[in-house]
Amino acid sequence: MKIQLLVIDIDGTLLNPAGEITAYTRAAVQAAQQAGIVVTLATARRYFNTVQIANELGLQGSIILYDGALIVQHPAATILKSRPLNASIGQEAVEILVRHGIQPVVHPDGGLAEEIWTGPAELDNLSIDAYFAANVDRMRRMPYETLCAGHPDPLRVVAFTEERAIEGVLPEISALDCSWNTIKRGNYNSAELTVMDKGCSKGSAVAALAGISGIPLQAVMAIGDNNNDIEMLKDAGWGVAMGQASEGVKAVANAVTASNWEDGAAQAIERYVLRCAAQTASNSLNRATCL
Repeated sequence: MKIQLLVIDIDGTLLNPAGEITAYTRAAVQAAQQAGIVVTLATARRYFNTVQIANELGLQGSIILYDGALIVQHPAATILKSRPLNASIGQEAVEILVRHGIQPVVHPDGGLAEEIWTGPAELDNLSIDAYFAANVDRMRRMPYETLCAGHPDPLRVVAFTEERAIEGVLPEISALDCSWNTIKRGNYNSAELTVMDKGCSKGSAVAALAGISGIPLQAVMAIGDNNNDIEMLKDAGWGVAMGQASEGVKAVANAVTASNWEDGAAQAIERYVLRCAAQTASNSLNRATCL
């Protein structure tokens, strides 16, 4: 089926390893828009640090944020849909993390104020320090026992720590009535754990957005590279994994493109969305092609 909705992950997919959108990738995205295809982003990021990227691409429409827990209309900056985590389950997740010596971070469902709630500094680590330094004006500390309890349902609970520490809490986290995902290394140079409402994922948000837009899932193409992209790659009509993705991510995709340092997202857009013929004179297309 012809692609009508293109959903692109940001980090590791749209951005190259230097954190930039290359001219080639920007041109491919804009060509898709000019062809009448709805283009959106699906990211673990929040709105405030996604706006610049959306503006750079000239996107107008809905953006999937917080790993699928929030959908925001851009550039109007209005919330289309939120899917918060039950506060009591969030508090259980907080308590599990604290018992294991991991600093919990809560993202409350407070509109686009996008505050960050966390506990006393005793459980901070270097990755947490970097995260807080980048968000100092949005951060609030409070007692662990009230991070979720007594407040409206939050969007998610997250943690930044060593991979081994996250593996240690997964048996208890997976016993909760929730959804969760992990990545081995995120933007703050640590492994990450995200706890959300049961059934919530980038995939569920893509399905919701497609339904609102009147687009069948078979006409959706999603591109991603990490564990938190798995559900949307599975649920979309055509899922494309980046070349540097793990074997587990590649296994659920319909196709594998080149890596993000080889403009893999642009290549996938050209091949599967625009169906452009590769030109042998193009250095970018000579490096690696979609499988």
